[in-house]
Amino acid sequence: MSESHQAWGQPQHAMHFDALSGVPGFVLRRAYERFNEVRLLNTVLDTRSNPVRLLEVGCATGEFYRYLSLRHPQVSYVGCDISRPALERARQKYHVEGRFIETDTDLKAVRHVSPDIIFCRDVAHHQPDPLAFIRKLYEMTKSLLVMRVRTRDAGATVGDPALSCQLNYGAWAPYIVVNSQELLRTIQGFSPQPRRIQLVKHYMVLGGQHARFLPKECYYPETGTAEAALLIEKGEGTAACVVQEEAAQENLQLGFIARAVSWLARPGRLGG
Repeated sequence: MSESHQAWGQPQHAMHFDALSGVPGFVLRRAYERFNEVRLLNTVLDTRSNPVRLLEVGCATGEFYRYLSLRHPQVSYVGCDISRPALERARQKYHVEGRFIETDTDLKAVRHVSPDIIFCRDVAHHQPDPLAFIRKLYEMTKSLLVMRVRTRDAGATVGDPALSCQLNYGAWAPYIVVNSQELLRTIQGFSPQPRRIQLVKHYMVLGGQHARFLPKECYYPETGTAEAALLIEKGEGTAACVVQEEAAQENLQLGFIARAVSWLARPGRLGG
């Protein structure tokens, strides 16, 4: 594991992402369906009744596997992550051989999976070169790539992790906010050219939150920073690429009942 990704090897990382492990299905569903990228994925999966092979890159402790098994039982799921503590927890909960695979950022350990769909939340912006990472995922998927990335409407991408980073569990990791038009231009240049690109932005000021050290412009609303859902449908290079860009604010509140159940489900709250 590289120095810039040391944080993901900490036990606290697994504990953080395992917070939903004890909640009932309706809370789990509400937790995930708040996010635009999950809505984009569901729009596709709701139209498919045949088996679909999905690879989740950055699966953490496997809670999205549980969500998919409830929401889309036709999905054959494989998850991968660089975090050994998170994967150990996933395997402890879900005893299926080969379901959760340890890999590195080159993703060599999952090249054999040959997924129809790749789903990847909150991973690309922690790479030193998010655009190269997105290209790699696009090359690996058969038909569809769905992601959550970080974008800015104004100003150039600052690709230096020393100037755009986040402190996680005592270690600094890249936190790269990509200019949205640069992102779209780069993806349109992929080979084969995509059939469709959809970028859905949840606008929010990214600077000044969650121990982020970002370029000064990212602390101002006029920069148009966003947590953005990205869908890329793979093409055959024979038709023009359709680009859809929109804003859709996410309702990130779970609701009182869901929050209460989630709080009660935390380890130690109900005995044991």
